[in-house]
Amino acid sequence: MTQPTRRTVLFGLGATALVASCSSTDSPTANPSTTTTASAAGTSTTTTATSSTEAALFTSADFDGVGTCTTLPRSTAGPFGLAEQFVRRDITEDYPGHPLRLGLRVTNANCDPLSDAEVEIWHADATGDYSAFNDGGTGKDEGRGTTFLRGTQITDGDGIAAFETIVPGWYPGRAVHIHITIRAADGTERTGQLFFDEAFLAAVFAEPDYVANGTADTANAADFAAAGLSPDMLVQTVDGDTARGAGTVGLLNVAL
Repeated sequence: MTQPTRRTVLFGLGATALVASCSSTDSPTANPSTTTTASAAGTSTTTTATSSTEAALFTSADFDGVGTCTTLPRSTAGPFGLAEQFVRRDITEDYPGHPLRLGLRVTNANCDPLSDAEVEIWHADATGDYSAFNDGGTGKDEGRGTTFLRGTQITDGDGIAAFETIVPGWYPGRAVHIHITIRAADGTERTGQLFFDEAFLAAVFAEPDYVANGTADTANAADFAAAGLSPDMLVQTVDGDTARGAGTVGLLNVAL
């Protein structure tokens, strides 16, 4: 079957849409263990690469200054999602890029934290390439069998899930984004996309891992999923948080 291309999804989405296994021979590998579990999408393979007992990266206090919880606008998952789940905090598989420690606090509409919610994210690498698909990107285009920059975590008692990843690169026709699906314990599910402040991205894209990819061609305001988002609906970034390592901390309160 022919894999969908980025251009296919860009022109196949309606204007009313709102936000939503091992590496190839020339790619870094993660070597995770694999088990089979049941998920909201049915029985699927779950790849576990991190311990469920690892120390929390964030606490509720980290999110108190981020702003009130905002309902995550819905969007399609796009053509590059997988039924397979990779339960791990560190999703980088040593792929290069600006380090991003992403913290998400999941709440209900009343801003009460939701524990035991499944939070899945996936996004492109520094060159704009998604794992698992030959997606028609420029430069390298690693496909079937790769798993980089995909992962799932379960929210703790404070509704918090955390990931160690990199800032995504851009590809033509889209603002820079992270895909996210949240599946609450009560069966509520929401798929959307997370976006970033463009001044922050401009600084990141001047770094060596990104500069060869050129300048992003689509601003948030021109993106079908990001247009109209208020600043408090963007990932709130803080650089130089040496307590959690080099790179950037990104935080967001998201409500179902």
